Amino acid sequence: MGGARRNPAGSALIAGLCAWGAWETRHWLHTDFQLYHWALLAIAALEGLALAVALLRLLPALIVRWIIRKPQKRTGRARWATRREVRRAGLRKRKGVLAGLHSTNPIFVNIESAGLVLSPAGGGKTVTFVVPALCHDATSMLVPDVKGTLACMTADLRRERHGHDVLYVNPAGRFADRLGISARYNPLQILVDDWNNESQRSLLLTDAREMAKKLHPDSPKQREDPYWRNGARKFLVFAFVYLVIIRGHPTLADALGLLSDSGHLQQALREAEATNHLDGDLARLATDLLTKFDEGDRRQLESFREGAVQSLEEFSHSGELAESTSHCDFRFSDLRKKKLTIYLIADPTRMSIYERWLGLLSWCALTELIRKPEKRPVVLMLDEATNLRIDNLPSMLTLTREFKIVIWVVLQELEEWVRLYGPESLQTLLSQTEVKLIMGTRSFKTCQLISNMLGQTTIKTRSHNTGRSLFDSVSASLQDAPVPLLSPDEVRRTEDSILFVRNLRPIRLAKVGYHEVRPWSKWVGINPLFGKPYKGKTRLRL
Repeated sequence: MGGARRNPAGSALIAGLCAWGAWETRHWLHTDFQLYHWALLAIAALEGLALAVALLRLLPALIVRWIIRKPQKRTGRARWATRREVRRAGLRKRKGVLAGLHSTNPIFVNIESAGLVLSPAGGGKTVTFVVPALCHDATSMLVPDVKGTLACMTADLRRERHGHDVLYVNPAGRFADRLGISARYNPLQILVDDWNNESQRSLLLTDAREMAKKLHPDSPKQREDPYWRNGARKFLVFAFVYLVIIRGHPTLADALGLLSDSGHLQQALREAEATNHLDGDLARLATDLLTKFDEGDRRQLESFREGAVQSLEEFSHSGELAESTSHCDFRFSDLRKKKLTIYLIADPTRMSIYERWLGLLSWCALTELIRKPEKRPVVLMLDEATNLRIDNLPSMLTLTREFKIVIWVVLQELEEWVRLYGPESLQTLLSQTEVKLIMGTRSFKTCQLISNMLGQTTIKTRSHNTGRSLFDSVSASLQDAPVPLLSPDEVRRTEDSILFVRNLRPIRLAKVGYHEVRPWSKWVGINPLFGKPYKGKTRLRL
């Protein structure tokens, strides 16, 4: 009898009814019916006391049930970062680049090495990341601009609001009526610097080989015999080094002219063979090529020379790239010396021509900046990063912090990076980027990868046992179960951005475009491909 527990619901009902009755009969206190009022009040008090005792007896059971129903997180502890964690990480300080909105608070990421932005075509990476970065980050910046629209939209802003000098390297003259005259940059100037500086002459052949590789890159077919490409590169290296030493200030068009004339080329080889420049390395290279002329297979030799010529065809004197690479109006190292923004503008209709030019100039920029490791940091904004190939870019990601170079790699899909740099480079990209901003993906493999990066959390699942027959009672049990924080399908369908910052918990952000931020919406110019301002409701004021 002592072990039976009374249902507190009955006591609560009786206590409530009696208390209500006592309240309604309070005016009987000075009449002959006051005994009924006091009786109702006493019953309400006794039932209230019984209710309190019953609840106290139920308290241990309630605590046990709460503990059992709470996931123990033995199989997964993943969760989204809280407001407090975001604030303590310093992500609300308005430095760096706007990543999105966490609740109603803007989140900024300020990195020192490399960052990755992943967004499919139409995912809003230009509107919600690249243009906001150009609006807010006053650091000197190099911007490869395939379409030329970024320059039209943000150049005036960076000049007027951030006090930058602005240069456009624009061989095709895109939007020249708005941007003005194109600046020029001669990639061979790096070789001229090597030759003119005795302490750097040991770099001359190495830099010439790197340039030859940019102009005559490896084939995406990994099984292709590299012998043929190396033969063409050897001709390119000789032409570059010979012209630098003999001519003093050559251009890529001059190298094309030398390689296109077989008689002139052989004469140059014989002249170089008789010199002792570079401790005899130039003569050795010339002797090697002359031996192939005199004793080798003529057809094989011509295929090497023709490959070198084809690598330089777009720099012919009648082409638009010849003028753009004829002289240096600036040096990329100027980015270290003053506030400067340089736009490298291509022609999207002829990317087969401009892809190698963009890759070569980007390599020149990194080379100059690494050899001028001054205190002023520089940002390299690689929008549509797979439109240009920088052979050693994956390895560069491991060095950028020491040289104060911030590289933002903006991609549509990770598969494009793998296609360009190989599957081994993907792990380097993911491990060496201190910030990863995922704005969406349509690739199942990438969705699975992001789901794995988010990790697993623990939930309680209920299972039921119906017994062996219809007459058995149904029992239920609870158990812990691991589930992804976001499944691959949820990653694919989410409209939010996912931000990974170093070792912090993942942060879920709402996207916000420059057209939704005041005063950026007033500062940014019109995209010439649309012809009218991009408007939106203001969601953020800075």
